[in-house]
Amino acid sequence: MSRYSRAWALPLLAAAAALALATSLTGCDSLGKLGSTGHYPAATAFTVGSRVTTVIIDAGSGSADVTAASRSTVAVSQQASYSTKPPVARHTLSGTTLTLSFTCAVELTCGISYTVQVPRGVAVRVSAGAGAITLTSLSGSVSAQTGAGLITAVDLRSASVSLKSNAGGIIASCTVPPRSLSASTNLGAITLTVPGAVAYKVNTHTYVGTSTVTVRRSASSPYAITTSSDVGSVSISPA
Repeated sequence: MSRYSRAWALPLLAAAAALALATSLTGCDSLGKLGSTGHYPAATAFTVGSRVTTVIIDAGSGSADVTAASRSTVAVSQQASYSTKPPVARHTLSGTTLTLSFTCAVELTCGISYTVQVPRGVAVRVSAGAGAITLTSLSGSVSAQTGAGLITAVDLRSASVSLKSNAGGIIASCTVPPRSLSASTNLGAITLTVPGAVAYKVNTHTYVGTSTVTVRRSASSPYAITTSSDVGSVSISPA
């Protein structure tokens, strides 16, 4: 505990936990199903055949699962959930950037969870208010942020990775050494696994929690890892 005394730890933890609960219950979320009769229609799917180099997903209070594969098109599956009126789903293609989003009426439960397959090398940017984010085998640049939810990234081959969760952990494993890997949480543990063949320039910080770094370190390395957790432990280890 480097800057804050233990007297600060409990208030900070309580505030962060309250934020997580409020975020998860006040949005139009499938998490908000408490005490409601929800509608869960069959998922709808479509394919974007045009060239796409960047996929942006505004998942709101839904979840997002993005996987890269040996394919030339983007395949999208959308699973809606709502209590009164269905969400209005949108997908727009501007140049080579595909954006997936939705809007909801004011109601207890409303959201869309996305399952997306992209070609290898496509850049992916995902944001969620209260939902989990799962990323698999991506090799383009990656940016993921969620207000309350777990971020899981597996088999990343990206040079640039940025992961942020306000209330929820981050678990990421890289198959290729990242040039820039950034992971931060306000409340939640961070667990990173990277190839051990190279050394890394590591900058890690925790307010309430411990940092365990077992990768080789070098201040002059071109491979940089930066982590920050307000309340939660940090682990950076070789594969």
